[in-house]
Amino acid sequence: MYPNLPTPPTTPIGIQPRTRVFVVLVGLAILLFILDRVRRKHLREQYALLWILTAIVLCLSAVFIGGVEKVSHLVGIYYPPAFLFLVAIVMILVLQFHFSTVISNLREQNKALIQDVGILASELRAMRAKKDDAA
Repeated sequence: MYPNLPTPPTTPIGIQPRTRVFVVLVGLAILLFILDRVRRKHLREQYALLWILTAIVLCLSAVFIGGVEKVSHLVGIYYPPAFLFLVAIVMILVLQFHFSTVISNLREQNKALIQDVGILASELRAMRAKKDDAA
């Protein structure tokens, strides 16, 4: 009556050692790039934290692929690379939400600064007009 649900494979799928090394090297390259950007003051620490977390997750997922397989099977995904794509998509969504929040805050700060500059310009014009009238 109901279709048979897929069962997890009994042997681990894993990835080739060469691929693991490549993924770890890519993760370390991203990590070093982000740390260099922070060191040179091109990227603030608060924004770098999520990128550093992303690079660490990338490295750990390649090193501990057995754990990735177990977690993917626990959530019902029996193809570990699909689970890794899901994790990547979730991390991108978190980054997008974080940057949207930052942009919203910056927009409000810009609005307040523009209003302050407008008020100051108006006061300056009034002071100049008062000075011209006195002269």
